[in-house]
Amino acid sequence: MPHQIHDPVQRVNDKHAKDLLHMARLLGGHPEATSARAEGIDAYGIDLALTTPHGPVQVRIEFSEPVTDPKRMRAAFKVLTKRTQAASAADAAAPDP
Repeated sequence: MPHQIHDPVQRVNDKHAKDLLHMARLLGGHPEATSARAEGIDAYGIDLALTTPHGPVQVRIEFSEPVTDPKRMRAAFKVLTKRTQAASAADAAAPDP
């Protein structure tokens, strides 16, 4: 049986495209983003390439703490997802100006 290589960048892009876009909009400071794709993941965060009405933008989303074990990458991503959900809830609860 051939050994399968698990690329975390490909996995995130394939399985979590909507989460990446929400992260870019709410945590990355680009609410106008229309798409987001991970370009790199390291111990400290995720590098995203965004599409916006003003052109392409690069943004980095930091993990809450460094990931020292590659097996903990999924847990760190889940924390980012929860932070995104919290930011979305806070945004929804904020009064309109």
